[in-house]
Amino acid sequence: MKKYDQGAAGSLAAKAMMMLKAQYGSPRLNNKDDPVDELFFIVLSQMTTSPSYERVFNRLKAWSDGWERLLTTPLEELKGVIGDAGLSNQKAPKLLAIARRLREDFSSVTLAPLGERDDEAVEAYLKGLPGVGVKSAKCVMMYAMGRRVLPVDTHVARLARRLGLATATAPARLHKELETVVPPDLRYDFHVNAVAHGRAVCQAKVPRCSACVLASLCPSVVVSDGTRGSAAR
Repeated sequence: MKKYDQGAAGSLAAKAMMMLKAQYGSPRLNNKDDPVDELFFIVLSQMTTSPSYERVFNRLKAWSDGWERLLTTPLEELKGVIGDAGLSNQKAPKLLAIARRLREDFSSVTLAPLGERDDEAVEAYLKGLPGVGVKSAKCVMMYAMGRRVLPVDTHVARLARRLGLATATAPARLHKELETVVPPDLRYDFHVNAVAHGRAVCQAKVPRCSACVLASLCPSVVVSDGTRGSAAR
């Protein structure tokens, strides 16, 4: 797409989503139904490989026996519990600070009161928590609160730029661009299938263009002779 065209981008996004859904079937990706579970799961996932943070989340949840235990847990003890998730010196203080903030605001470690607020207010509240950016906030909203938002992680961003669906680099602007071209009823499917595709095929350094279901749509595809654009963006 030589010149950004919002209408064309919307049509392309819908077509790409349908092709990806046929390929991957909209996987759940192990995200959580409870908003606090999902929030802590996302914090643990930051800058960490999937097997590691999923294992540590399950251990932490069983250990805590309800998130209220975090309110009385010493920082060093929590670091030991989540140590093999990576970056425990950063993540443990975030988890404790979030738990204390939720108790202060809602009398317990819960996000249930946010159910009465609109999307804009929920996103603003979540982004005000320690270590929670726009992507993390929207993951909690989409996966655990049933809100029709579109989280943009590294896989979604990469796919969107290669397809020409978005041009922004700043996270907030990129989220806004994609939510403009992907309608609310397609956002969940677009996100989860783009993540699956980014992990399996549309990888960062060496995209597997020859195995890509979207090759016929993608202006960045690289074919065997190296022509038709560059997927190295």
